[in-house]
Amino acid sequence: MKITVVIPTYNKKDILLETLAAFTKQTYNDFEIIIIDDGSNDGTKEAIKGLRLPFAIRYFFQKNKGPATARNLGIKKAKGQIIVLVDDDIIPTKNFLDEHVKFHKRGDEKLVVLGYSKWDPRIKMTPFRKYITKYHLAFKNITDRNNVDWCYLYSGNVSARKGFFIKGDLFDESFPHAAYEDTELGYKLHKLGMKMIFNKNAIGYHYHPIDFKSYQKTMFCRGRSAVVLAKKVPQLERKASCNQTKNPLRYLLKRIAFNDFILKPTVEIINFLDKLYIPFPKIIYTKILGYYRIKGIKDMRS
Repeated sequence: MKITVVIPTYNKKDILLETLAAFTKQTYNDFEIIIIDDGSNDGTKEAIKGLRLPFAIRYFFQKNKGPATARNLGIKKAKGQIIVLVDDDIIPTKNFLDEHVKFHKRGDEKLVVLGYSKWDPRIKMTPFRKYITKYHLAFKNITDRNNVDWCYLYSGNVSARKGFFIKGDLFDESFPHAAYEDTELGYKLHKLGMKMIFNKNAIGYHYHPIDFKSYQKTMFCRGRSAVVLAKKVPQLERKASCNQTKNPLRYLLKRIAFNDFILKPTVEIINFLDKLYIPFPKIIYTKILGYYRIKGIKDMRS
C-alpha cells in the first residue's frame, strides 16, 4: 500500500530536517514524501535539494498562501493511495507509518486515522504549557478511540485515502490563518460518512516551544478564523461568540483591566515568571487568552 507523506513548511528548516531524518528510520518503506514550501526564505529549498534520502522526495514551492493551500497542493500531487498529513515540526517514531497503514489495510475508503502528537521530550513543561496542553494537544478529551468526533481531525498527524480527501473538497483555503481549517474539513468528511479512529501508537513528537507571549498571536488568529468557521459550520457559532457581560459594573471593571495598555506588560511579566516555573491561577491564563481571541473575532468582523 503506497503512502504519500505531505508536509507543508514555512521557515522551519532545522526542525524539518529532523523530521525528514526520522523518516529514514521507518519500519514501513513503501512511501514518498512531498514537501510544500509555503514561501520560506530561510534556506529550506537549498537544504532539501542537498539531501540524499532512501525514499522518494518531491519539493514544490509556492508563494506564502498558508498551510491549507500547501496541503491541498500536496494531496493533489500525491502518488500514494494513502495520504499521511504531517506538520513540519513533528518528529515521527520509527513505527509511525506502520501504525497508520495497519488500520487502513483493514478499513474502508471512509476511514481516517488520527495519530498521537505528544510534546517533544526537549520541550520543558512550564506551568503555562501544562495548562495549554488540554487545548493544544487535546487527545485526553477523546472519549471513544474507535469513533472519534470530527472536531478532533488534527492535520498535524492524520491519514486518509487520497480519494476521500478529494471527495471532501480538501481544505478550505479561505481561512485567514492556520486555525480551524482542519476542523472544517473534519465536518465535511463527517457528512460523507467518515469514521475516525485514534491510534495512540502512531506517535509524532511535536517540537513547538510555544510560550505565553507567543500564544497571544495564536489566540488572535484563532479568533479571526473562528468567524469563518462559524459561517461554514453553524453549530460551532459559539466559537465566534464575543458577548459581553450585561452587568455594568463588571463591564467597567473588565474594560479597565483588559486592554492593550495593561495587558502588554502583564503578558511580559507572566511570560518571564513562567520560564522560572512560577505558576499563575488558571483563570488568569484563560481570561487573558480569551481577550486576544475576542479581539481577533472583532477584528475579522470589522
